[in-house]
Amino acid sequence: MAYLICEKCNHYWQIKSEEEFWVFHMCDECGSPLLYVKNFNEYRKITKNFPESSRKTHTQRKADNYWRLWMGGRLILIAGALMIPAGILLTVTGLAWGITAVILGIILMILSVPLTRTSERRGMGWRKGYVGELIVTNCLRRLPEGYHILNDIQLPGAYGNMDHVVVGPTGVYVIETKSYSGNYIVKGDRWFLNDELRKEEVQSPSIQAKRNAAALKEFLGSRDIHVSWVNAVVAFLSASCTIMEEDEHCRILKPCQVPEHIMESRLMLGESKVKRIVNALRKHTSEVW
Repeated sequence: MAYLICEKCNHYWQIKSEEEFWVFHMCDECGSPLLYVKNFNEYRKITKNFPESSRKTHTQRKADNYWRLWMGGRLILIAGALMIPAGILLTVTGLAWGITAVILGIILMILSVPLTRTSERRGMGWRKGYVGELIVTNCLRRLPEGYHILNDIQLPGAYGNMDHVVVGPTGVYVIETKSYSGNYIVKGDRWFLNDELRKEEVQSPSIQAKRNAAALKEFLGSRDIHVSWVNAVVAFLSASCTIMEEDEHCRILKPCQVPEHIMESRLMLGESKVKRIVNALRKHTSEVW
């Protein structure tokens, strides 16, 4: 058994499995993100109650932008739908440019369809990604004092962002969050979708996580901060994932398994080096816990 806690309403819910958290991750009453804990004693020990700094992440901005495009498409559709009867009425009353209004209304309605469909489809994808990152962050908050969570890191000159970086006594961890639907089989670096309708190899989150880990190690080295290893982790939000061949350089875990994996590793970094790493990354991240 585990618990989901709304820190704003002071309400809690008991759940049977982590998968329930992936669905029920927001409070129905206030809309705040819920915190996952294994027991109330663990909740009393949590020190990460508020982020040190926070702004919208790349994923959240993308989701918001597509939502605005969808709203714009709906407004264009409504404008076109209103112009058609107005143009017909003007034509009936003898005004010649009423036909122009009808034609323009039809054009607007036609243009609005691909805009709303595309923005809705892509916006839902980015929204799903943002929710996944939010779930992982709330799982990582269970890490004890001395660990730092940095979300949405964009290193200078790098292509793409890093979803999460954790820095603490047991080392540096790059965490790639994936909210995939369907059944997946993992063989080392190769990921395969294994559904009834689709069976194909997909882009590998493991490779992406390891590439980000290598980029972060190189970045820290350029700042004269040398670490022997940066750990790669994929936080995978899917109830069905079969790992046929484990990748020794990239762990694939459920979100709430990640804190245990980090804390169970051997001690590697002193407090001063942890602070140097966090300070080097602070200006390149959207949120710090």
